[in-house]
Amino acid sequence: MSSIVNRGLRTYIYLTITAGFALLLGLTFTQFETLVPVLPSVLFLAVLAVIAESQGIAIDNDKAISISFAINISALLLFGIAAAAWVSFATAFFAIVDAGRGRKQHFLNTPIYKYSINAANYMISIIACGTVFEFLGGTYLRHLSLVGFERTFIVVAGMLPAIIVGMAVYVFINTAIVMVYFALQDPGNKSILNDWFRIFSWSAVSMLCVGALGVLLTLVYYSFGGWAVLLFFAPFMLFRYAYVGFSSVQKGYLDTIQAFSAALEAKDKYTVGHARRVERYCEIIAREMNLSNDRTKVLKKASLLHDIGKIGISERILNKDGLLTDEEYEEVKQHPVIGAQMLEGIEFLHREVRIIRAHHVHFDGSGYPEDCAEDADLLEARILTVADSFDAMTSDRSYRKAMTCDEAFAELRACSGTQFMPEVVEALINGLTREQQKEQKAVTRQEALQ
Repeated sequence: MSSIVNRGLRTYIYLTITAGFALLLGLTFTQFETLVPVLPSVLFLAVLAVIAESQGIAIDNDKAISISFAINISALLLFGIAAAAWVSFATAFFAIVDAGRGRKQHFLNTPIYKYSINAANYMISIIACGTVFEFLGGTYLRHLSLVGFERTFIVVAGMLPAIIVGMAVYVFINTAIVMVYFALQDPGNKSILNDWFRIFSWSAVSMLCVGALGVLLTLVYYSFGGWAVLLFFAPFMLFRYAYVGFSSVQKGYLDTIQAFSAALEAKDKYTVGHARRVERYCEIIAREMNLSNDRTKVLKKASLLHDIGKIGISERILNKDGLLTDEEYEEVKQHPVIGAQMLEGIEFLHREVRIIRAHHVHFDGSGYPEDCAEDADLLEARILTVADSFDAMTSDRSYRKAMTCDEAFAELRACSGTQFMPEVVEALINGLTREQQKEQKAVTRQEALQ
């Protein structure tokens, strides 16, 4: 944790970890006599939860889903808060997750504080969930002597309001702990509340659905035993492998297209690294304008592929020293259309195609091509236009040297309302200025520590 120079963030991490593990040990001490008899069952559920967490499905860059929460809820309803806290600890601390590019991430190759605060978050959240459940009259099944699935179902159904409210509290606390972490990590992020609301909304829906599976898992475990729970896992694993296979096909398509894009950059010496920089600027603008995560994801893919149509342009023209002739410029102007035609046969890129086709259409309707006014009205196309132009301004070209950031900002504002959408221009300037200030503060803090 010594690498964290933000004192407030470091303090928050210490306090959260301390609170989580203090609650775990306190509950273990006070409920030790009731916890010991169910230890084999708790260990069984903990192992299943770790497996489930390790086999989670990545829905997006900041979203994933697994049924480990269902197992945590089941541990709570069956055996109480202390048991659920231990299962939650195991879920967060011992899971082995996919870090991308064939890498696996676990507590042995990751800074221990990251796994510790994640485990503390899980434990605090499930303890709060259980406390609310108890307060609203919920009763753990280990205290009951029920016979048969039907009788168990009736009893659990009567506790559903307490279960639902408890799960809502879990989601609120879990996402709040994460958002406070991010707020302290990036104090200048003005969209933190919007980010929290977006993540809370998505988590509430997904966790309530998974929580419903947890209730069903509880009924199955209590009525039929642990072997039936193993059967419960089979459909999830089948779905996971089917989804991963589908995602791999999509990724294969995208990797192939990006390989074309890389080939283009090798062909055009003036655009090396251009697509990645444009992607970064698009992400900054999207964050400033509070675009949804889904729209941002589409925009970023479009930014990486926006110049793919230049593959169809003569290399002599792309690398020409000096200004282009009118005929050469007319050929270059075809690249948005060529790019759109190359990609329009790929179903999952249909939104990106519209953005790519229109990224050289100006805010006032001029620019090129002339027959895509509907696509040009897309906010994502307006964003890509500004990001693409800014990178062009701040990069060397055969006919001019790169502008400074301030010069490019002035040029963007001079063309705001004609070539560029004013709100997008200000979003880029504000976002980049904030990033530059943040980087300067980080350098200053680092120098102060030396």
